[in-house]
Amino acid sequence: MILSQKDGITVRVMKEDDYPRVKTFMTDYFHYDEPMGMGLEEPIHLQHEEEGLSIVALDDNNGGLLVDIAVAETMDPIEMAKQHKEAEEMEPNALGLSRKLIAKVEREANIFERYGVSSYLSLLAISVHSSMWQRGVLLIISSCLFKLGRLRGLPLFIGSGTNYYSTRSAMKAGCECIHALAYADYTDEQGRPIYNPPAPHTHIRVLASKL
Repeated sequence: MILSQKDGITVRVMKEDDYPRVKTFMTDYFHYDEPMGMGLEEPIHLQHEEEGLSIVALDDNNGGLLVDIAVAETMDPIEMAKQHKEAEEMEPNALGLSRKLIAKVEREANIFERYGVSSYLSLLAISVHSSMWQRGVLLIISSCLFKLGRLRGLPLFIGSGTNYYSTRSAMKAGCECIHALAYADYTDEQGRPIYNPPAPHTHIRVLASKL
């Protein structure tokens, strides 16, 4: 399903045969560029096997080069409880620590009660190729993700903004911040921050948009 074709960029729903290059793309442009991955030695891309409701953006002027991805899924209270339980039981490696933090801010945001919904479109990952930085591609794919959510009958979009720049793009696309936690305030048992990303990546934010 094609969601947008504009200025040489095609955005469509991800197909099964896209997944191998999407995994490579996430390794190159997502895992180690994200605030919760910066400076870590662990092979995050080998731990992270998320699949779901996903879209891709392709540069038609560059041989269909994959330039942006958004990986999402449908979330409901049962699935959230399951994922939060899994997060608490995970080892304290890079993926386990990030899942615990996401679960914490989701609980604090009180999403289902706040909006009175039974399910929503949950963003797992979004990233853009370095050749497309500062060209508005994140804004385009965010708008297409909202469109896909509406087509699937979902009333709400929720994403965890871990990166300042992608968070800023999401807010330009119509999201609001409903909860925030400073990385400096998320500490281990000795009171030391678990994440120390450079400015301007100072907070993780829960972003929401009614669809």
